[in-house]
Amino acid sequence: MAVSIGFTLKNIGELLLNRGLLTKEQISIVAKTQRKSDLLFGQIALDLGFLNEKDLIKILSELYSIEIVSLEFLYIDKQTLMSIEYEVAELYLAIPFFVDNRCVKIAIADPGNLRAIDAINTCFKNQKVEFFIAPKAEILKFLEIMKCNAENIEKDPLLLLNKIIFDAVESKASDIHFEPSENFVRIRIRVDGVLHILKTIDFDSWMRMKSKLKLISNLNITENRRPQSGHTRIYLAGKTIDLRISTHPGILGENFVVRIFDLSKGISSLSELGFSEDDFLWLKKIVSFPSGIFLIVGPTGSGKTTTLYSLLKEINSSSVNIMTLEDPVEYQISGIKQLDLREEGILSFADGVRSILRQDPDVMLVGEIRDEATAATAVRASLTGRLVLATLHAANPIEGIRRLMDLGLKLSDFIPSLVGIFSQRLVRYLVDGQYKGRFPVTEYIYFSEELKKNLSEHEDITICRVDKAFQDSCGEALDNHLTDSSEIIRVFGNAYI
Repeated sequence: MAVSIGFTLKNIGELLLNRGLLTKEQISIVAKTQRKSDLLFGQIALDLGFLNEKDLIKILSELYSIEIVSLEFLYIDKQTLMSIEYEVAELYLAIPFFVDNRCVKIAIADPGNLRAIDAINTCFKNQKVEFFIAPKAEILKFLEIMKCNAENIEKDPLLLLNKIIFDAVESKASDIHFEPSENFVRIRIRVDGVLHILKTIDFDSWMRMKSKLKLISNLNITENRRPQSGHTRIYLAGKTIDLRISTHPGILGENFVVRIFDLSKGISSLSELGFSEDDFLWLKKIVSFPSGIFLIVGPTGSGKTTTLYSLLKEINSSSVNIMTLEDPVEYQISGIKQLDLREEGILSFADGVRSILRQDPDVMLVGEIRDEATAATAVRASLTGRLVLATLHAANPIEGIRRLMDLGLKLSDFIPSLVGIFSQRLVRYLVDGQYKGRFPVTEYIYFSEELKKNLSEHEDITICRVDKAFQDSCGEALDNHLTDSSEIIRVFGNAYI
């Protein structure tokens, strides 16, 4: 981030006056004080109590064309933090928060300090230096860590929480579990679908951690007896991370689960998700239909949402109007109109679908069908010439049909519009005797006109035959040595071995 310098006292004073942040009398006092000091105008106004730091940072960000960075929820690893000498960092109130071979990102309290800018650039001759402005108090916190050689991270519960989140992100974990027991709080992370113990902490540390988790996700700090859910977005080591935080009361205290979404990775293309060629071609065929409803079913963590987003990316073009209704929006896709259920003030998915229909969509994504009203509205939308994509919690395609019926729909209500039901599970690759990464195994049904006719006539879902079964998909994976039988048993039990 190039920092443009050269704004004068007059510029700053006029801006503060025009914004109503300082009076003419206060500007005069600050100007007189500055003649006897080496401090800049804004810092003097802050020290005199004329201006608060939040307003000052906004003004400086605008004047110097420099972005604001929040360090409050940031964990900076020791190597990054110590990439600049402590004396330099202390003198210029600046700390590095991201370093790689090409770029260094520096948080600085005073972007108008030309001497600081030059000195820090000199420290990183072979790398591009980008400057960001941050509150002085947040920089001082990390200067204290540098002074102690980064050893006190484990002693401060709030810094330790940042480290736990950082370690989870670095491990590519999908979730962090905070689980109170009688004597301690156990912390586990889920990596490639399997939970691993990360560490244990005492209850005093946990009380401070859970208060911070509730604060950053806008949850009620005083509510301990009812489940709550919220989310927040943080900037971590050059990555934008979305955290979905849910609480649930237990006899030994509140259990917390933090779901991690690394938004910096972007959306994978369909070809990058590890589907077999048959699965890939089947999915491409399904989303080529101009209308109908297509469901992806499976439990939490089976990759349903990832597949849906990749399908949207596959069909996204300037000739198609794609709209989504989500709670919340998980990944932003350029060219697609995405609506957040809560932020838009929409009361239900059903209301949201009705609202979207007035916007002339060609393709609609309904995050999840959870009730009869949403299911019925999605089906009606698909009957009006739209392609509707949605997820549903069900074990397999046949159970997906039963789930719709359990929600209150008659078979004759939705079979005419049903294009396909796709189910998947994520199984770990076996590479050189170790599990690394995951790929999908699948089961799906394409609802041909003949199948729809038979279902309508007999109203018996047992006549459905899958195009591909989980057993076949697992067999292919074993035959191709992508995984082993113990991993199949872990995911499915002994059913397919």
